[in-house]
Amino acid sequence: MNKDNSTYLTLERKYETLIKDVRKFEGELADYNLALDKHRSDTKPEDIEALFMHIKNQNEKQRSHLDSLFAEKRDMENEISSYEQQIQDINFSNEAKLNDLDPEQRNEYERLKEENIKLNSDITT
Repeated sequence: MNKDNSTYLTLERKYETLIKDVRKFEGELADYNLALDKHRSDTKPEDIEALFMHIKNQNEKQRSHLDSLFAEKRDMENEISSYEQQIQDINFSNEAKLNDLDPEQRNEYERLKEENIKLNSDITT
């Protein structure tokens, strides 16, 4: 059974490698077929080059736009992380202040906290 599992995993990896090769070759074949169609239809090389440059320019615009979006996303994630750290620091500070309270004040705080939770649930229902 272990031998079968290892054989399966080996064959699965080989399959994934081969499927990548097949997709690459299919893309190249499509490019060659397109070139052959353009040759048969007597398309001028200048037209093909102009189309190539147009597509290349569009790809560059999209690439720069996506790069800016990823940079913006990274900045927002960093900002969110900073806010989460600030929230955690505040919670630790609050917890330290609560630990400094005497037991009677702590019990009063817990009672008021439970009452607040109950009132909030009453408001939402």
